Amino acid sequence: MATAENTDTKKKKKKRGCFWRIVFWLALVVFIGSVGTLGYLFYTYWQGQNEYEEIASRTVEVPEDGQVTNLADLVVDWDALRAINPDIVAWVYMPGTIINYPVAHKDGDSEYYLHHNFSLGEGSFGAEFGSIMLSGENAGDFSDEVNILYGHHMRNGSMFALFAEFRDSAIFNEHRTIYLLTPEGNYRLQTFAVEHVPMTHASIATPNYPTDEEFSAFKDWLVEESIVTPDPDTTDTLADATKLFGFCTCDGADNTWRYITFADVAEFVPISYVGADTYQGDTAVEDGAADEIAADAQERAEN
Repeated sequence: MATAENTDTKKKKKKRGCFWRIVFWLALVVFIGSVGTLGYLFYTYWQGQNEYEEIASRTVEVPEDGQVTNLADLVVDWDALRAINPDIVAWVYMPGTIINYPVAHKDGDSEYYLHHNFSLGEGSFGAEFGSIMLSGENAGDFSDEVNILYGHHMRNGSMFALFAEFRDSAIFNEHRTIYLLTPEGNYRLQTFAVEHVPMTHASIATPNYPTDEEFSAFKDWLVEESIVTPDPDTTDTLADATKLFGFCTCDGADNTWRYITFADVAEFVPISYVGADTYQGDTAVEDGAADEIAADAQERAEN
């Protein structure tokens, strides 16, 4: 015959068993929910990158081996891209990396394409791919002295995540060439500095400077404050540069700091030569076309 003490013991064991069953099922629900959320995030990463790769396959001609021998051979179907999104202003391509994306631009708006991809889909649950975009403060034809392009630092290494890795001089020096293809012509850009600045440092993205002296001072500042050591050192050509390009992404920590890789123009091919066999140049700036665009920026600044 069970004693009162044995009965109490059984009740306590039953309560403890019930408690741990509840803990187990709650943990299982949390685990399944976490796995489901993680799976959804990975799916959106795959879907976003796959969309951009599909667009690239239909609209851009770049060498499969990444060896660009003639800047004029990089051809973009601008009409096809405008049919997808009329805000297209450029295509950015870096051989040997995942960077091969369209660039969108909304005048005066640097927020919209943080949350909308190039085909205008909207992200969710923090898995937004967005679109590579030219700053809304810049002119859409890249006629400014300082042109800033923004891209997300995605966890899977896509979009502009690579530019955060450029804080390492060795990685930076492995990728010194960036191609920026535009409806006005093709740019071959050469990187020369990486800056790590708080997102409140808005002056680094100033499109144009009132005087040549102030623009020269800004270029000197970029070299002095750079967190990497270029090898080879190409900053001796920077004094004559009339146009700079900055490729910006967050540092991946708390999104309050930015990495910006700066480059100047090594070569420019006007659109009339792109896709034609007549262009054989490999010199700095063909026909002075980039200088003419820069002159337009100076005229706007003076007015």
